[in-house]
Amino acid sequence: MATRQEQSGERRRILVCTPFPPRLDARHGGKAPAQLLARLAARNEVGILCLRSDAEEPVDPEIRERCAYVEEVAIGPAANGWRQRVRWSLGLLEGLPPWAVNCRTPAYAERLRRVVADRRPDVVEFHLQVMAQYASVLDDSDIPRVLVDYDPGSAWAADLVRTSSGLRRLARRAELTAWRRYERATRPRFQSIVVFADRDVEPVSRTARGVPVARIPLAIEVPKEALDPVGAAPPTVLFVGGFGHPPNVDAARWLAGSIFPRVRRQVPEAELELVGHAPGDDVLRLQGEGVAVHGSVADVTPFLDRAAVVVAPIRIGGSMRMKVLEALAAGKALVATPRAAEGIEAVPGTHYLLADSEDEVVEKLVGLLLDGERRRELATSARAWAVQKLSWDESVASFERLYDSLQATA
Repeated sequence: MATRQEQSGERRRILVCTPFPPRLDARHGGKAPAQLLARLAARNEVGILCLRSDAEEPVDPEIRERCAYVEEVAIGPAANGWRQRVRWSLGLLEGLPPWAVNCRTPAYAERLRRVVADRRPDVVEFHLQVMAQYASVLDDSDIPRVLVDYDPGSAWAADLVRTSSGLRRLARRAELTAWRRYERATRPRFQSIVVFADRDVEPVSRTARGVPVARIPLAIEVPKEALDPVGAAPPTVLFVGGFGHPPNVDAARWLAGSIFPRVRRQVPEAELELVGHAPGDDVLRLQGEGVAVHGSVADVTPFLDRAAVVVAPIRIGGSMRMKVLEALAAGKALVATPRAAEGIEAVPGTHYLLADSEDEVVEKLVGLLLDGERRRELATSARAWAVQKLSWDESVASFERLYDSLQATA
């Protein structure tokens, strides 16, 4: 069914606010918003207002070319050591979790105010919960606001409390309290909130005070060619994830500390590669005994290509996982936990293997490492499913229908 603006021939004017410059070659979860924005900009008048730190590259040239305008607001260098801890502590007292503190700058709020006044967008869309703090800039405006919440902070923060102990647990509890306070304060400022997984709808709704919460599945740009379905020697297990995100750090520690040593006792020649943006000390110290850590690589494709098995041992947090979609689309054998497979309609046992416990993860990794034909079978099925099911077309259309409904009631 054609949308209202498709029928009229008008182009929707959408302003998108992001905490980092969208890039199609992003080395972390930023690849999902980048691909979504590239698709939206092909059919709508999209503007981007993003934060950019000194260490980040600018907005992807292809996205910049497609957009009506792009503006970057410098966030400046991150504080280090005790200055950062003091800044975070003060933020916690205000109800701001550390990531939101890192993304706070008066310059962005002022620039947002000016862009909205000059450009008069039909909809302003804030990507990731940390940007919700800027919604108050539009409190006196009748422009509809949408929050796209990729991975609700209080969900994974609560999981971290349960899996921590001692002083670390106290710190995690303080962060959880801040996330809950922050979400209660910011979510009601929107006219709609978008999540990607069914499990996120109810917890987000609890603090949204009646704001409608819609689930729109993530998608991915499926590569034209599949990668090696079997992988190269020695047999390698691969985990990919941005290590600035606590659920990925937890997964890496579990994988390298408990799961992989058990795998290697049965497959002594096996190796493990952890690939992701900004690994901290918790991840870097996992190197050794067949484990390699690769941070901020230019392209993850060579690692995917030579891997025998891709594993996603996520046990905290919510949302859909780009790393899982990428493995399926590349045509690789995948072992995933239920949290990692959340929202994905691929069939366990046919397109990937589902593992609900540490014993199951070990068992299924060992089985695949020892059986190249089973890897090929899973990889081929995964690739065929991804080609058919993972297009952005329906997700983009769902966003556009949402915009039209908000404009109709504005």
